[in-house]
Amino acid sequence: MNGNERRIVGVSDLARYIKRMLSESKALASVRVRGELSGVTERGGRIYFDLKEQHDILKCVVWSDVVASLPPLQNGSEAIVDGAFDTWPARSQYQLSVTAIEVGGVGHLYAQVEELRRKFRIEGLFEAARKRTMPSFPRRVALVSARGKGAEDFLTTMARRAPHIEIDVIETRVQGEGAQMDIAEALDAASRLNVDAIVLARGGGSYEDLFPFNLEPVVRAIVRAKFPVLTAIGHTGDHHLADDVADRVAETPSNAANYFGEIRDRWLARVERLDRALGQRVRDASRASAQRFDVTHEALLRAGAQMVASRAQRVLVLERRLDAQTPLARLSQRAQQLSRSVARLDSAARAGLNEAKRRLEVRTAHLLGQDPHAPLARGYAMVFAGDTLLRDACKVRGGDEITARLERGTLLARVEGTREDG
Repeated sequence: MNGNERRIVGVSDLARYIKRMLSESKALASVRVRGELSGVTERGGRIYFDLKEQHDILKCVVWSDVVASLPPLQNGSEAIVDGAFDTWPARSQYQLSVTAIEVGGVGHLYAQVEELRRKFRIEGLFEAARKRTMPSFPRRVALVSARGKGAEDFLTTMARRAPHIEIDVIETRVQGEGAQMDIAEALDAASRLNVDAIVLARGGGSYEDLFPFNLEPVVRAIVRAKFPVLTAIGHTGDHHLADDVADRVAETPSNAANYFGEIRDRWLARVERLDRALGQRVRDASRASAQRFDVTHEALLRAGAQMVASRAQRVLVLERRLDAQTPLARLSQRAQQLSRSVARLDSAARAGLNEAKRRLEVRTAHLLGQDPHAPLARGYAMVFAGDTLLRDACKVRGGDEITARLERGTLLARVEGTREDG
């Protein structure tokens, strides 16, 4: 190998070399770093944050076995950090593995936010009564955001969860010097559209990157917006003054899109319930109508049958009347009437003869009962003393002559003696 040739090493060898240089550097081993805490995040029991000074940033990590020994960490606080310098080869990133932190006070960014917070609270901008109600069924939404992951997440989720909503995208710069003015102008532009709501979104970032959402121009633009504003700035755990004055807050752009999807789900569920209820009512009405039809049909059939029978009976009566008007029918009718009259006369005559015969028999029996000679036919005799019909034996004496009249002939006799019965 001549002096002009350069040694070739692999990426892994170079990463290990740099890692060793940092970890073995005596100069860095005695260094404590001062800066402003930013982007404090806890994940899996570990804490990640940036230590910032102006535009320079040092990535820091606090491992889980050290977290409990540290004071509370707050974005914007000034701190002095102890630790060991290391690298993260997967991202070609150097970082400080923190072992101790001294929090020195609130940084200028945090102090600025707190001053604005007090001001806005006095004005009542955080009051729930001031905030607008989100639309119950939005059909058009304005998205104020920069092109990037946050906007992509929102649009992708909306296409899947709420495809019925039309989206007007208003691009704006969301970080850097003066970004707050651009965001405010974009919100004003959204207010001039015919939309139902405005979504202000960003896909996360450091405390400094998200700081424009804490500044007055953005807060004022949200307050004066013509339509309700939903903020979806950063990731879970991030919070800004823009969120405090917004009408609704979502933790991420995807969650904002899911909010509109939930509205659609509720309406679809309501429509399904109403459709089921309407279907049931239609079925009930159809069944009731079918039953009424059956009952009416039966009634009509019965009425029709009765009408036909009545008409048939009337036709029969009319036919009989018509038949009765013919000469032969009249002669037959007169013959029948004469026959009935003769029968009645014959019956009356027989009844009269029978009655006369009965009365004759009664009278004959009565006359026979009055005939004095009738008992003689039964073996009795009529006894006379002279011309006197005897009824009492005391009327005669012994030696008197008496006569006894029989049915045939008369007996002459003399009384031997008399006696009284009983």
